[in-house]
Amino acid sequence: MRFKLLLFLAFVFYSCATLRPPFEYEPKIIIAWVVKSDTTSYLSLQKNSSLISIASPTWLSIDSVGNLIADVDSNLLNFARQNDIPLMPLVVNHRFSVGVAEALLSEPKTRERVADSILKFVLDGNYIGINLDFEGPFVNVRDGYTKFVELVSAKLHNYGKVVSIDVVAKTQEKFEGWAGVYDYAELGEVVDYFIIMGYDYSGRLDPPGPVAPKWWVEKTIKFAISQGIPTRKIILGIPFYGRWWKEGTQGRGIYHPELQNVITKYGVKRHWDRKAKTPYLKFKDENGVENVIYFEDEESLTHKIELVHKYRLAGIAIWRLDGEPDSFWRLIEQKLRPKELKN
Repeated sequence: MRFKLLLFLAFVFYSCATLRPPFEYEPKIIIAWVVKSDTTSYLSLQKNSSLISIASPTWLSIDSVGNLIADVDSNLLNFARQNDIPLMPLVVNHRFSVGVAEALLSEPKTRERVADSILKFVLDGNYIGINLDFEGPFVNVRDGYTKFVELVSAKLHNYGKVVSIDVVAKTQEKFEGWAGVYDYAELGEVVDYFIIMGYDYSGRLDPPGPVAPKWWVEKTIKFAISQGIPTRKIILGIPFYGRWWKEGTQGRGIYHPELQNVITKYGVKRHWDRKAKTPYLKFKDENGVENVIYFEDEESLTHKIELVHKYRLAGIAIWRLDGEPDSFWRLIEQKLRPKELKN
């Protein structure tokens, strides 16, 4: 009986060690977000699965009364199981609503109930863990969010599961806006993956500009490190998208299939922003309206990958899979030599 108990404890210890990586490794972790509503996102996963360490499908949200709403894609799930791809589903506060976040995070009992629901979902589906992506300017419950992440981490770690968190990038401490809700130091201590969303420097309401300028991305990494987060935990979120501004309108996201159509239609040439280390297009359309598109290519991504190596980060997270060129994946294979994880 004693031998069986020791054998069981050894198995639990081994499982926890393998499911929760020690982060001291080369090559790097490659996390890829797969969007449920986008067919091209799933096709990209199928095409590039051998280079993806963990897939994070956007299946889950939580409503204002704490219900976990799951919209699991059975085709993706079956493909992942058949190809041994670890899944770490993403969960959001429904529509990034401030009201939802405040309702969920204000009361300890609600936080406990939601954390239990997440744990049950992960265990029932035998997922590698969960990706927490709560967003919005819910600064009034900043402390509640920290406590919630601590609670989720404690519960999932008891079963050897991984907890990752997506945080809006910031270069200094702030207690307002979308970035103000994240206590980097406290959150970085309890999670396994600390994913800095190194994009949206120029958002849809901003004037035309780079989505992820290298100088700014580097400052966000330095700030995270200054908060005591071990670099072996930090994952750099990189964009596989650009942003398109038409004169007099807000910016909107643009992915590579549409970008290539624009280049072909207007015959525009690529410009290079030397400070941002980012390419852009500038042209007038058939109506004489000025258009500006900032996007990513192999050169700009190379600059960001250099930061992963410079600061010895754990890897990258890609927002998002969506018809990106094969050259992006050749670059990832050459520069990062993706780490393969097994359930």
